[in-house]
Amino acid sequence: GRQTLFLFCPPDCPPTLIHVIMLAGLQKLQVGDAAAICGKIVCGTSLFMFLPAGRDVVCPGGEIMPDDDKLLGKMFTDRTKEGYTFMWNQWGTNWIMLALMKILAVSTGSADFLKLGLAHDVATIGMMAKGWIPEFKPFLVLFGLEALAIGKLAFAK
Repeated sequence: GRQTLFLFCPPDCPPTLIHVIMLAGLQKLQVGDAAAICGKIVCGTSLFMFLPAGRDVVCPGGEIMPDDDKLLGKMFTDRTKEGYTFMWNQWGTNWIMLALMKILAVSTGSADFLKLGLAHDVATIGMMAKGWIPEFKPFLVLFGLEALAIGKLAFAK
């Protein structure tokens, strides 16, 4: 319910449609065969990304995730810059679109888009490794798990 939504929202930002979609998607996850489990992992990890991405669109710079106070400070935090809000809004929108693309790839079984999603995960993991900061640990687990699952689906025979 509404109390659950507030767990995922910073105190100064109201729950949004993004949070409602994310929670509804997570509640529908059920266990099945290996391909179904991989599909649910990809959809679950993609839905999870609606949290930080939704924050970036609705409340740029809001701290909702553990270590956000450290992570955001290591990224773009100069609110006086003219492009601050646009940058955060676009960053969040891009993550939402990537997440939706991966969910659609799973639901349609599109091998091409599954491979594109895998390429995105591998590139993201590579960029995190190149510019490593400790606050990336949860995202490494998230994208690592998603890469394994989406890779299984993309190359299933």
